[in-house]
Amino acid sequence: MKENIIKVEELPEEISFNSTLEITSNNINRYTHGFFKYPCKFIPHIPRWAIIKYTSEGDTVVDPFAGSGTTLLESVILKRNSLGIDFDNFSHLLCKTKTKPLSSNEIEELELLKDTLFVNNGLSDLPDIHNIDHWFPKKNIEQLRILKNNIDKISEKENLKNFLLVCFATTIRRCSYADKSSPKPYVSSRIKKEPENAKPAFLKVFNSNLKEIRELSKLELGEVRMISQDARKIEDNGLNNTVNLAVTSPPYINAFDYVRSLRLENAWLSYYGDKNIIEVKKKQIGTEIISSKLYLSKVPIYGLKKLDIIMSKIYKKDKKRAYVVYQFFKDMEENIKQIYKLLKPESHYIIVVGDSLIRDVPVDTHNILVDITKKNGYDLENIFSYIIKNRYLRIPRKGRGGLIKKDWVIDLVKK
Repeated sequence: MKENIIKVEELPEEISFNSTLEITSNNINRYTHGFFKYPCKFIPHIPRWAIIKYTSEGDTVVDPFAGSGTTLLESVILKRNSLGIDFDNFSHLLCKTKTKPLSSNEIEELELLKDTLFVNNGLSDLPDIHNIDHWFPKKNIEQLRILKNNIDKISEKENLKNFLLVCFATTIRRCSYADKSSPKPYVSSRIKKEPENAKPAFLKVFNSNLKEIRELSKLELGEVRMISQDARKIEDNGLNNTVNLAVTSPPYINAFDYVRSLRLENAWLSYYGDKNIIEVKKKQIGTEIISSKLYLSKVPIYGLKKLDIIMSKIYKKDKKRAYVVYQFFKDMEENIKQIYKLLKPESHYIIVVGDSLIRDVPVDTHNILVDITKKNGYDLENIFSYIIKNRYLRIPRKGRGGLIKKDWVIDLVKK
């Protein structure tokens, strides 16, 4: 039976339970949403719908998996205040920069600065990237080191420095041999890419981003604060029962490795490199870094019948993958508990997730999360899905993660 798909430009305030939508509007890069091509970011239509429906100006919105800051930016545009959480330092940089207006004096100073950024006043340290000549031509390595050194010297002007670092990070992939279409960095042996020269590539990004930040800075905006690097443990107890809405899109199970995908950018920003990448990967929700002593010992048991059956089927085919699934839902349950404490009574938590196919075993993530939230004090207000279009995620992972074609929007309310 053919699925009935409802086409809409924006999400209507009232949406039928269990319906499927196709969002036809391509307006996804207004203001600073287009800063950096971040993998798997969800479309702004979802947080915009939730913020308008469930909050008023001056209210507080939290995103525990802030990523590139989609929810945070929509919040401030709509004059709400926003709290962000993410394990990745680059995410913190993006979120702060995309939501921070610049004064006319700061914009003027940036215009003057841009002509000095490629003057050789010294080189930054080489980034911790194994076999760096495999990734970048020598000329670009030198130019990027000059650029990074000059940006680092702008230490007392945080807003300007952050803006320039985001432009710098956006330039990295363009100046490399890494494939353009894949979110994961790799050098194709079949199709040779010609890297852009560092200076014109950076200036192109700079001019585009400055135009967008000018437009954002004309608005009256809410405030943004990054409050934690762990969605499972938020230690600011003063925030309990103060938040009006939570909206997020957590990682997909076993479908995308953000740490590996943003490896080049983080290395150049000196956040992490190849020597400590494994330690950073361990911080991801549902990490794939699982001890063999654990997954070789026994079938994981969660305590939810539906999930335990799924994990048992996966375990017969791939013991480690079964534990990756187990760890993902354990991590998500901890997050669900944390957000419950932050929310005011009768406030909503909107979770956007995709189901997975792992070792040919379907994992209906949205239904399992609903069961977990119900046992942790939430009621299900609504659930619907939308067709994914133009998602910067094109790798079906050879059956390990599945090709995700639509997202589910779970609308929960704190009892």
